[in-house]
Amino acid sequence: MNKVFNRSLLPILLGILIGGASFYPFTYTNPISMSLIGGIKRNQWVTHFDLSMKNQNPWLRNYIAFIGLLGSIRPEVIYLEAMSDDDGVRLSGKNDYVLRGIPPKSRYWSFVIYDYENSRIDPFEETVANSFRSTIKDNGEYEIILTANPEKYSGKQIINHGSNNFTIIMRIYGPDLKYYEDKNSIPVGRIKKVSPHG
Repeated sequence: MNKVFNRSLLPILLGILIGGASFYPFTYTNPISMSLIGGIKRNQWVTHFDLSMKNQNPWLRNYIAFIGLLGSIRPEVIYLEAMSDDDGVRLSGKNDYVLRGIPPKSRYWSFVIYDYENSRIDPFEETVANSFRSTIKDNGEYEIILTANPEKYSGKQIINHGSNNFTIIMRIYGPDLKYYEDKNSIPVGRIKKVSPHG
């Protein structure tokens, strides 16, 4: 019985264990998965330029397949993701943040937040801000408040994180083609902690 187990069942069990351990980091957003899927890093933001391309990083392909994010063929869309604020601290549902930046040159852009398990946060319609609804200030920047208490910021553009720890994704549709020539030219937002809410 031991010989049968060692020759047949043990390799199968080890394969399942190793396979599960290898895949688990890609079931949610974390530093390990973000480092393995590669991309261009700008401050705390990571962006990917090879979605659906032949030379796509295999780790990135697995990550996208798991979370259901359909990669569009360039130059249709650029995704940027941030897990931390400007001080390198993970984005926490215990805090309020202000997100500021210069809008990218594109047909359309938006921000959306998800929890650490890549699940949407309800109410979902309050977790999105886009170029149609965001006011551009006199200095040319958007300003979006990330909070669980929208009533504290009357008249401001709000993303409600509902006290969930979260990541934020910026989606740029129909981007300026120059961003592909000079990847560091993509304008990325600054995320500053404002205060603990509550």
